[in-house]
Amino acid sequence: MNRRTLLRAGIPLSVVALSGCLSSIRDLRLSTPVVIEIENEMENNQNVVITAHALADDRQTYDEAVSVSPDQTTTVGRLSDEDQHVRTALVDSDGNELDVEETFVGERTQSLGIVIIDGGIELDVREREPSE
Repeated sequence: MNRRTLLRAGIPLSVVALSGCLSSIRDLRLSTPVVIEIENEMENNQNVVITAHALADDRQTYDEAVSVSPDQTTTVGRLSDEDQHVRTALVDSDGNELDVEETFVGERTQSLGIVIIDGGIELDVREREPSE
């Protein structure tokens, strides 16, 4: 086999390989995590259990139990920015649920705030500014 034949065969293969790489780059997007913050407005320690499941395949993406000190605000973790169902439960020391709140987060979500108040919890989902 001479060089011309080899080059003629190699050029189409490299073009096909390059087009596959370019389509992968086009589908690539930057992932910006969703910050989870908990604020305890109570006068004693409170326990919170946070679970999240991806909507696309019902895969569990987050599972964390946190004890928060009185009058404290803390960042407890980050969720990926894929579409997810988030369940937050306020639990007592025996693990019994006192209050449950649920919400959805996705790529436009900037942060999930969990506020522990007298009688339960409140969720504050903050969205990102729309890009132009």
